[in-house]
Amino acid sequence: MPSIIPTRQARAYHHAFDIPNDVWRALLQNEAAANVILPFAKKGLNLPRGGDNEQLWPIPLYDDTNNVEFVLSFTKGPLANYPISIVASKSSTQIAQAEKRGKKLADSLLPLVLCLLKEVPPQRVFSVFSIAKVAETFAKIFDANTSQQYGMEALEHPYYDATFIFCTSETLKKASDSISSFPGSGDIDIALRRADMSQPKEIKAMCKAFSETTPPFVLDDVGAELEATVLITNQQAWVHMVQKEGQEPEIACLVAATQESDNVTAVTKVFTAEHWRGRGCAARLLHRVCQNILQKKERVVLYVEDTEALAPARKVYRKIGFQGLDGPQGQQVKDLEKWLEIGFKDTTLSCWCW
Repeated sequence: MPSIIPTRQARAYHHAFDIPNDVWRALLQNEAAANVILPFAKKGLNLPRGGDNEQLWPIPLYDDTNNVEFVLSFTKGPLANYPISIVASKSSTQIAQAEKRGKKLADSLLPLVLCLLKEVPPQRVFSVFSIAKVAETFAKIFDANTSQQYGMEALEHPYYDATFIFCTSETLKKASDSISSFPGSGDIDIALRRADMSQPKEIKAMCKAFSETTPPFVLDDVGAELEATVLITNQQAWVHMVQKEGQEPEIACLVAATQESDNVTAVTKVFTAEHWRGRGCAARLLHRVCQNILQKKERVVLYVEDTEALAPARKVYRKIGFQGLDGPQGQQVKDLEKWLEIGFKDTTLSCWCW
């Protein structure tokens, strides 16, 4: 990996007010992919300066034509620290084409790594999340600049290997009978609504159960309670309620939509209680959530892992109208990318709860 002094320098900004206009423009022009940074930066505009509000918002890097090439963020939320997130202005295909012309991605990312290491202890960098080629290259450079002194090393297997998919009002499918009706619902009432404080313990349990499917970012009771409170207070959680005759209502499925910018909202959690699976709850609730979001937004996005265990989830997303699950067919679909979260050994593992 490169050990040369980069010819271009990256600069860190510690408050959203300080973000240059050209960085805002670059993020807005790539709003769907920038969903891992843009919503948090916008929230940061409402925070006062000083104290815990001073974060490492973006580190932008400019290309040879003085356009923003990459934006890196390193922030924290109400529960814990977030991973490194990197948004690229170019697609993986464009990056590969540039490398064929002699422009090495490693040379471009090196200034970001060096700037980051000036700002924070390397042990705080527990993972990096970006499109696959960028995440892999960043991890190698970070290794080369920290392994000898700090003994840090990128993990062999990523924490998260996912495809970025999206749904719009044009691709959202009409609710089929399998989505609208509840199998065997003669003695069962259902309701699809925003979560509220009437059942905080149940939503806490759903948050904790979901986190147990995404190791190593598993919530304890305190973290799960805090996340549930944040989701309910911010009206970011939706629930699929079921009530059998003569029994108390219960939550069959939870959907969280937490990252919101001007035209894009990300769904960051879809979880069905085990004893209610196979009854269409996730499809029914997520379809309703997408309908609601797309009344005001242009796009709903989410990341779905490329594992056999998530095959049922991909089937649900396909049924609703999300694009990208089968790969581009015919003409390439803009914004469809594979994303990786790569973890590092001997770091202070935090909790990724968007």
